[in-house]
Amino acid sequence: MSANKPKPLAQVIRNWLKSSGLEKGLEKGRLIEEWESLVGPRISAVSTPIDVRGETLLLEVEDPVWRTEISMMQEMILEVIAGHPDLPKVHKIRLMGRRAGGIKK
Repeated sequence: MSANKPKPLAQVIRNWLKSSGLEKGLEKGRLIEEWESLVGPRISAVSTPIDVRGETLLLEVEDPVWRTEISMMQEMILEVIAGHPDLPKVHKIRLMGRRAGGIKK
């Protein structure tokens, strides 16, 4: 009879998060939390990641000029996100206007 070899706690937690479906929520939270460090202070000042639906990042952007700018930088932003394996798999960005009573003031 062979004894079960203990596994590192971090591995057990990762496996549990993955099997429970909570891993996706943590990835989304990391993306939102790390947004400024990913895109820099200028872009993060005028944009707010709202959600990831499927492989689409929903990004709220302050004004139409910035929506156009960010639209042109979309590939670069997607590459930055793809370079972080602990973030969600995002292949598209959907830009939305700022909602009334938006997040940033």
